[in-house]
Amino acid sequence: MADTLRLSSETLTMAYVYIHRYKRWCADTDSADNTDADADADADADSPQSRVSDLLDEHTLSLASLSLATKATESPRRLREFLIPAYTLQHPTSAPLTFPSPLYDALRSTLVTAELLLLRVLRFELRLPLPYEYLPRLLERALTLSDPPSAEEERLECRVVDLKDTALGRAVWVKVGVAMTRYKVCNFFPPRAVAAACVYYVAVVERGLRAPGGAEVWVRRVAGERVEWEDFVDALEEIKALTAV
Repeated sequence: MADTLRLSSETLTMAYVYIHRYKRWCADTDSADNTDADADADADADSPQSRVSDLLDEHTLSLASLSLATKATESPRRLREFLIPAYTLQHPTSAPLTFPSPLYDALRSTLVTAELLLLRVLRFELRLPLPYEYLPRLLERALTLSDPPSAEEERLECRVVDLKDTALGRAVWVKVGVAMTRYKVCNFFPPRAVAAACVYYVAVVERGLRAPGGAEVWVRRVAGERVEWEDFVDALEEIKALTAV
């Protein structure tokens, strides 16, 4: 869907963050409900147990997350731009979804309700920080450590091309996008630590750029004190495991 709508990597990553935040909320809520049910000795063993994770199916959650992410990243789309191609993807042998129609109205109402539920789960915090925000500065510092310029002219020449458009920059952007599809990375690691781990893995581990003083010194010089060493190590392990899959 993101490719069909030509959404940016930032928008897609934000949608993944929403999805994983919702799943964490479901897990926490279901766990609390189960604890309360077990504590009730008089509860009927045959009564059905409702789960909040059943409120949204995977497809509705994905569409609602993408829709909200386009608003948060200032690339909004109309709901029919989501619903019509999504319906075709899910029902390739059926007649295309038409607009307007009773079916379209029903699907639109479902998607709006899902967005409202997701907003409540997110506590209306749509503009969540992403690792992409920290990549330009981290990349610049990492390259300076590995291959310091010898003159001001070289510094200016290196900045003719945006770091994001270099081969290294593109590789790091892709690595962040893949890492943020993971539940643990989205929910348990600060975005700055994820960004630093991705830069280190691509620049040092994959491409062999120098890291004077070792990884811990590299983190302190490139990422500064705002990235804790323990967070960096854990995030790097997740990225290594993801690459090994």
